[in-house]
Amino acid sequence: MRIPLQNRHPIIQLLAFFGLALASFILVMVLGAFAGMLIWGSDFILSAADPESPQYVPFMKYWQILSHFGMFIIPALIFGRLAGGKTLSYFTLNKGASLWLFLLSMIVILSSQPLISWMGELNAGLTLTERFAGLEAWMKQTEQQAADMTILFMSTSDVSGLLVNLFMMAVIPAIGEELAFRGILQRLLQNLFRRPWIAILLSAVIFSAFHLQFYGFLPRLFLGLILGYTFYRTGRLWVPILIHFVNNAMAVTVYWLCARGTLTIAPEQFGNFNDKPLVIVIAIITMTAALMLLNMSSKKLPETTHE
Repeated sequence: MRIPLQNRHPIIQLLAFFGLALASFILVMVLGAFAGMLIWGSDFILSAADPESPQYVPFMKYWQILSHFGMFIIPALIFGRLAGGKTLSYFTLNKGASLWLFLLSMIVILSSQPLISWMGELNAGLTLTERFAGLEAWMKQTEQQAADMTILFMSTSDVSGLLVNLFMMAVIPAIGEELAFRGILQRLLQNLFRRPWIAILLSAVIFSAFHLQFYGFLPRLFLGLILGYTFYRTGRLWVPILIHFVNNAMAVTVYWLCARGTLTIAPEQFGNFNDKPLVIVIAIITMTAALMLLNMSSKKLPETTHE
């Protein structure tokens, strides 16, 4: 079987993936618009653009799901086929797993939460000089719009709403973004620069910048470094997919528990131990130990399983 992108220069492969992502995104969104009009009628587009419409939130969730499939999952799967022949093998999703590795991954992401929260507070205090006042105003506006949309998406107290949000905010991003940023981008950057840490850092920077949230840049960068490091050390993409999923799923669940009244604190304050430095120190020690154990354990893992 001919594999068109195999052994091509990393830059050519990157350009090919960007082209696939753009084409796939446009096609999926156009087809999604037609499907929406067929299912919900001709007012579908207008309702999705009107925040006052009672259908605004479910339609926006529909667009969110479509955009992730179009921008990440579909082009990544096509690219894996074109670059590796067998998609599962290209993304290392045919490699063996272990309960121990699963547990270590859980410890890594749980112990990282106080650090992510601390970095979020640090990031929120950053300001630009007067020269960039216009840029800072735009960044704050973008941040507020993202926060408002998050609140709209998360304002549900029923189980069906929780399941939809978990699928939209945790399952799809964990799979799609890890396929793209770690499975493709980080790997190609490593082939290009021949330095794993450069690839991990650059892919984490691009991953964080892609979300266009300046005041969440540092915590998302830190998360990207964890995701990139665990993928590099284990050679198994399911590890960062799991970590990414758990990180997002915790946030979705906290919002849901707050909406139900089970938790009485603000969702963004959950896991905030910035006034308890001892907790942060313990989190650093725990996360570092888990990463070291993960590194040692990965050397004993079976290389591959069946396709």
